[in-house]
Amino acid sequence: MVAADRKRKQRGAWFTPGHLVDAVVAAVIDEAFVASRDGRTLRILDPACGDGRFLTAAIAAVRRAGGETTALGIDIDPDTADMVAISTEVDAICDDALSASWLIERAGTFDLVIGNPPYLSQLAASTTRGGASTRGGGPYADAAVEFLALAADLVDPNGGRVAFVLPQSILSARDASDVRQRIDLRSTMFWSAWTGERDFDAQVVTCALAFDFGQGAEQPPAAATTWSHVVTSRSGVPPMPGVFEELSPAAGRLGDRARLNANFRDEYYGMIAAVGDHATGPPLVTSGLIDPGRCMWGDRSVRFAKQRFDAPRVDVSVLAAKMVTWAEQRLVPKVLIANQTPIIEAVCDPAGHWLPGVPVVAAYPTDPTAQTDLVWEIAAVLTSPAVSAWAWHRRGGTGLSPNTIRVGPTMLAELAWPTGSLAPAVEALRAGDVVACGRLVDAAFGIGIDERSVLLDWWLPIYERVTARGAY
Repeated sequence: MVAADRKRKQRGAWFTPGHLVDAVVAAVIDEAFVASRDGRTLRILDPACGDGRFLTAAIAAVRRAGGETTALGIDIDPDTADMVAISTEVDAICDDALSASWLIERAGTFDLVIGNPPYLSQLAASTTRGGASTRGGGPYADAAVEFLALAADLVDPNGGRVAFVLPQSILSARDASDVRQRIDLRSTMFWSAWTGERDFDAQVVTCALAFDFGQGAEQPPAAATTWSHVVTSRSGVPPMPGVFEELSPAAGRLGDRARLNANFRDEYYGMIAAVGDHATGPPLVTSGLIDPGRCMWGDRSVRFAKQRFDAPRVDVSVLAAKMVTWAEQRLVPKVLIANQTPIIEAVCDPAGHWLPGVPVVAAYPTDPTAQTDLVWEIAAVLTSPAVSAWAWHRRGGTGLSPNTIRVGPTMLAELAWPTGSLAPAVEALRAGDVVACGRLVDAAFGIGIDERSVLLDWWLPIYERVTARGAY
């Protein structure tokens, strides 16, 4: 990577194509919006303006709608800010909007805050802010979340609008939850766009969102609120099954029956020296070896630590003492769940023979007297088409690809438990009939036959595609 590109990546400076700029501007600026500002000159802000293309387009749109406007652009790059100030009607300032105290203290509110803020992943060493957030995002929230929170603080709370191009992860990422919740309380998302494609040079899939402030939710949104409908409404995912809206106190949640966790970096590096195609040792099961209801270990090769293995085992004798304890604690009855998946993929390990890879999620029954029964019930429940649809509505937009979701322990722990009997579903799963198991679990949830048919019609082609990966 050349120095200029490296600097660009570190700033998150990826300029928006003209067609996307035009689409966003057209969505938020029309005659009705201009008229709603009572004839005053509209104030427009882009807090990360780049070459000023959003502001230039917004100025033209306001004038076409019969209004007048002033535009303020802020950019951290002095050369870019100077260029915008010289070549456009924009009042451009070189500064970091996220740390510019004057912006909130003296700039006042804006009728419209618009733009494409930097995407700076907090998992990347070159772009991290050290886990600190000043505006409500979690430690791993993309910097774009901070810009969205800033926009919400700067926009006129009585009818102002915010329109941003954002990484799709903002739709459901846990570390953006508090910011989403605050915005939902103060505004209504009235327009969105999502293609599932990388719309420009940024190395992430993006979405465009527009909010009308002063029209927020009448009731505080749930803590787990997401904007995943932006993805699910365009991806053919069926509506959220109604049974998940109200939890049965008697049935409870998956987290009431199992302890769920995922391994992370320490376990990954702690295993590297011990993994190989050994003759002995517990099998290592990674996400790529987990199909719905079936473990493909020994039938499908897998990559681990940049090496390919046919049947990877962990030589426990090579592990450090701390890792030996870790392995012993995990060689118990459990369910293993793939981390990145188009539908939930879970497999039962009733004998506790396998070690979970990274970042496989594992569910360990908390009742030691019913471990075997519970692992089969948990695996059956997770095979349900309804549960996969529920997961998409909770986590749509979080996967590494637009067709997958990121499955984590926190989300799974919140899954409602069926009120009906799971015995027929478990029997089907034990017999290897995953499709029948899924249908029977949906029935145990109390989902009506018509809704079950819709869910199965969506889920079955994905299941067939996933399992067609087959061996090697």
